[in-house]
Amino acid sequence: MYEYLTFGAAVKKYGAKEFPSPSKIWATLNKREKAFFDRQMQDPNSAVYKAVIAGRRAHKTLEDDAAQDEFQSALLEMYKNEIAGDINETWAKEMGVVSATYKYKGKFDGVGIYRDRETIWDYKKTNKVKTPSGVKKYLKQCAAYAIAHNEMYGSNIDQIAIFNIGGKTIDELTTRVFVYDLDDEIKEEWLNEVKRYWEEIQSYATLPI
Repeated sequence: MYEYLTFGAAVKKYGAKEFPSPSKIWATLNKREKAFFDRQMQDPNSAVYKAVIAGRRAHKTLEDDAAQDEFQSALLEMYKNEIAGDINETWAKEMGVVSATYKYKGKFDGVGIYRDRETIWDYKKTNKVKTPSGVKKYLKQCAAYAIAHNEMYGSNIDQIAIFNIGGKTIDELTTRVFVYDLDDEIKEEWLNEVKRYWEEIQSYATLPI
């Protein structure tokens, strides 16, 4: 479909080394939340640490289409049975995107045709399935990638999907899919955050030493 670039290749091609990712933007704009997260990640016994590690393992399972243990096998089977059947085409996974217009970069989970529409999607493994309000940040992240993808490739991605699998044990596993139109409201909300990030960075640069 398109000649996709790895994250590193995209950054090099568009001179985006200094461009922020969505997570860097949110960390800069929400320093207190970032500080709390960093403290939790230093403690292997914290709930945050355990949830992040579990999420990373599940992400690798879905990305590689291969499981390392019984729990991951059950997770992968549930994903294939309840979510993947609605994916008409997969164009790429884990590739880089850069918006030279708005100056940010990132790496999407997946892109292609989902339920007959051009879609960027994101995998989210959580202890419990999320509510609509709980996926707001993921929605903005996907919007960022869709905007950049459309800019880079001339695509017409107009849909976002969050594939959420929740549960700590095999018996608890369940799924929920959140599907949204890539509308002007979510675009504006994301791009306002990008603007605020650059304004804050510029204010740092003007501070006296």
